Amino acid sequence: MEILLISQIYPKENELYNGGFIHRRVINYQLKASDVKIKVFVLDEQSSQAKSYIFEDVSVIRGNKKELINYIKNNSIDKILIHFINKDMMEVLRFFNYRFPTIIWVHGFEALGWYRRLFNFNFKDFPKYAIKNMIQMKHLRKFIKEIFEKDVKFVFVSNWMKRILEFDTFSKVHNCEIIPNIVDDNIFKYTPKNTNMRKKILLIRPFESRKYANDIAIKAIIELSSKPFFQEIEFTIYGKGKDFERLTGQVSHFSNVHIFNEYLTQSQIAHVHKEHGVFLCPTRQDAQGVSMCEAMSSGLVPITSNNTAIPEFVKHNKTGYLTNNHTEIAKWIEHLFFNSSDFHRLSQETAISIKKQCNSDLIINKEMQLISE
Repeated sequence: MEILLISQIYPKENELYNGGFIHRRVINYQLKASDVKIKVFVLDEQSSQAKSYIFEDVSVIRGNKKELINYIKNNSIDKILIHFINKDMMEVLRFFNYRFPTIIWVHGFEALGWYRRLFNFNFKDFPKYAIKNMIQMKHLRKFIKEIFEKDVKFVFVSNWMKRILEFDTFSKVHNCEIIPNIVDDNIFKYTPKNTNMRKKILLIRPFESRKYANDIAIKAIIELSSKPFFQEIEFTIYGKGKDFERLTGQVSHFSNVHIFNEYLTQSQIAHVHKEHGVFLCPTRQDAQGVSMCEAMSSGLVPITSNNTAIPEFVKHNKTGYLTNNHTEIAKWIEHLFFNSSDFHRLSQETAISIKKQCNSDLIINKEMQLISE
């Protein structure tokens, strides 16, 4: 089977984080089915000519819409897979009159109305984003109407993501599946945690957007600093971004707060998971929360936010804690400090639950079944 995967992003040598979750799918598809051959086309309107490269045995082409159309015309293709669909991709499918069976993964920003990102508002950039977003949503609404009874299927990573796309585009998606992103339990392996691990709290986040609610996590640390047990717990923070120094600077004077201005590879993250017992990951918006799910797979107890898709992956007081503000975050960290048996129970349950929901074999088998239909 000849498959063309189209995306706006894909990793390359100096951009390892750029679409790594798409690359992991491609690798797994090829491992699962020797008869599946996948080419990746990165659609980039800034590209003046098509350029090819190989990334970990995957053949990748980067080019504009015209070059994508020419590629499809001149190659044998059985199925098209799309991640982060945009106007140009819709126009390409329309150009070929939806001749190719197509599966479209919806991850978030490409299918959310601009008003859901007001937490990132600023006068310089947000108006441009809002205009661009309104154009995208208009085209997406037209596209959903147009593909009714066509061989085009949507895959949403959560029920929340499906509901929001339908609400924000005033549409109803009939041909779809709910399949979360993969959590690779071969990398993020569960190892039993001793009860002292409840005192070691980890935060690994980008510091580029208010979406990740790092400011709320910092406020929780500051609130805990007035507690008599504060020096008995440790916080480790990894991340990069424009807000990193401003936010971490508020807690850098605490001797039990360890700050690292860097990103980690997946294997490095898995190693750091082994040294901690609690994952601090409040959010203002998540279609799944993959880094949270990876920490859960390693047996870390997540303390996160009770919003968007998070409750689909964390059950309060069963596989983690859902909170509404920094005070509640501080409360549950304190609770774990004084209740080691709860920590032990949740650490086991959270790893079991996320393995049932997101493990590699389960997700890849579901997606391969869709692809082979």
